[in-house]
Amino acid sequence: MEIIRKLSVQSSKRGFFGNNILLLNINKMGALFFCFYLFISMNSPVLRLFAIPVYYISIALIVLLSLILYLNRKFVFTRQRYFFFFTLLFLVFHFSFPTWSGYWMIKTLLAFIPLFFVIFWDNEIYYLTFGYFRKMMIFFSICSIVVTVLLLFLPYNALPYVELEPLSAAHLNTNMVYRIYGIIVSYDMIIFNIGGLNFLRTAGPLSEPGHLGVFLGLTLCIEMLLYKKRTPILIICGCMTFSTAFYVILMIQELYNIFINRQFRWKLCLCFMLALSLLFILIDSSVIESIWDYAIGRNLNEEDILDNRTNSMALFLWSKFLHSSSLRLFVGHGTFFLETNKDLVLADYREFLYDSGFYGLLLLIIIFFGIFVKVKVQYIILFAPVILLIFLHRSWMFWYPYVYILPIIAFGAYTYKSNIGNQKL
Repeated sequence: MEIIRKLSVQSSKRGFFGNNILLLNINKMGALFFCFYLFISMNSPVLRLFAIPVYYISIALIVLLSLILYLNRKFVFTRQRYFFFFTLLFLVFHFSFPTWSGYWMIKTLLAFIPLFFVIFWDNEIYYLTFGYFRKMMIFFSICSIVVTVLLLFLPYNALPYVELEPLSAAHLNTNMVYRIYGIIVSYDMIIFNIGGLNFLRTAGPLSEPGHLGVFLGLTLCIEMLLYKKRTPILIICGCMTFSTAFYVILMIQELYNIFINRQFRWKLCLCFMLALSLLFILIDSSVIESIWDYAIGRNLNEEDILDNRTNSMALFLWSKFLHSSSLRLFVGHGTFFLETNKDLVLADYREFLYDSGFYGLLLLIIIFFGIFVKVKVQYIILFAPVILLIFLHRSWMFWYPYVYILPIIAFGAYTYKSNIGNQKL
């Protein structure tokens, strides 16, 4: 402790590393490690190919960088960040400790540990982190599109790949096998037959195209916030996921541009309508129908989209849960409780409520209130519907830190960029 105190005094006098150039490099290093941790937290199947424990390495790097940043007075302490810290503490305690469920969820506790440190990082690091994260998503998008195009004309075994068994209950029940082309995940259930061609839905390094669609949608939202524009390759890749969630997020963004930003891009609309007209003229109607059905129609044809994504046993347990005692409704059964039974498939808001209860939902509301409290209303209108969509559609994502990290990065980076702009004026 005496050594750390002396180092802290030294850093307050002339910086821990002695000059501002190295301090800037520390910020960049912190952003790189933060981006690495963010990718690790996305739980990509590709990580299982590595012999080294990348998960624990990412946590250790964040803790180490946090110590260095703290010694260089790069931590930011505000009431909002304290509020988020203590609310997150309650949430992680509820997710991880055996208070209600009777078993420990150590993996959830470990996953959130870095978040307790990074919430005090400087906004400049958030801004740099998103720059790296955006480049990473562009790279994944390009690789996904290239693999999809190649597999349109080549058999799946024409390209070298590695086989992996899935871990999720939904995938294990179908006896599927992942085929990893470099960093791109493929399997039979995400290959559609369109006009006699096998079209691989883009999933990037993630286990489902819908997961990639959510991350691409959030990336585009942050681009709109910081750069007032979106990267076309991310939109193209997102459309190729055939993810309903991505299409809804894209629609939210367009409505936001029209009604909030007062921007109606008629040239883009005209080009889109022209391209659509050419497709109807040049392509066989059966191909058009297949594309429509895979993209949108398969969900519109269902009486209940969410019930179609689960099974009868899960629906029975949910109905039974609604008639449980008040205490059970309040606290739930424990994080990932349903996923311990491989015969159960439930991923929407009902899984979160069944496992974490209405107390968990209350904590989520408080946490996102803390994130949004100082944000302009126009940006809340952009992000809040997307967060709500994720909860309704894939609520299990709220047991992972990235759902909280990306909005924090977004608004922290926006604050940093706004302050830089004001200084230039």
